[in-house]
Amino acid sequence: MPNPPQSFTSRLIKKEELTRDTYSFYFERASTFEFIPGQYIKMVLNIENPDDRGTSRFFSIASSPTEKEHLMITTRILKSSFKKTLGSLPIGSEVQMRGPHGTFVLDEQDTKGKVYLAGGIGITPARSMLVYLRDKKIAIPFTLMVSFSNRNEIIFQEELNALSDDARKVAYVVTSEDGRIDEEKISKNVPDLLDSLFYISGPGGFVEAMEKLAKSMGVREENIKSEDFPGY
Repeated sequence: MPNPPQSFTSRLIKKEELTRDTYSFYFERASTFEFIPGQYIKMVLNIENPDDRGTSRFFSIASSPTEKEHLMITTRILKSSFKKTLGSLPIGSEVQMRGPHGTFVLDEQDTKGKVYLAGGIGITPARSMLVYLRDKKIAIPFTLMVSFSNRNEIIFQEELNALSDDARKVAYVVTSEDGRIDEEKISKNVPDLLDSLFYISGPGGFVEAMEKLAKSMGVREENIKSEDFPGY
């Protein structure tokens, strides 16, 4: 059962630049905070003159429940007042959080194969799931296919490739070089797709297109879980 949401204060302990505009932020993790891979938190920042999107955002938790020392979120830092404030936070800053939230989660008791189709920053819940499966030594078949527009946007590649084994498979698709994720690519990487549970996350257009593609390949609607990532 998912843990009930709780409100807490967390301190920024590290930030890491992954690409020109994508960063991972590491916050202290309260000993009482438990979550399931795939869940997300709400973050509230002190912003003197916020834009019309306000002072809070929802972020998928990119770290695994097994990583007890921190809570990591990964996001693009673009033009909003919230993202600018987040990007400029000094180490040691305290922020308000509430969570965990969400049902887009890994069910480790369900042993059917998992297929995760991610667009860009939609990879973050998959990172949590894959690290969890490795750390808990759970051999559920799990195939991640993640699409980035170009190589300059790729994140987590070395880490997730290192997680690959007989049960876990990771395939990066660079649209500018390889084309989009399509039926041929899915069929090549997922031999038992009709018996698999599909996770789909990323921008709204990507999610809609991948849902349509999966259904056209015979995947039943009840075997598709999706979560879109709205504007940054």
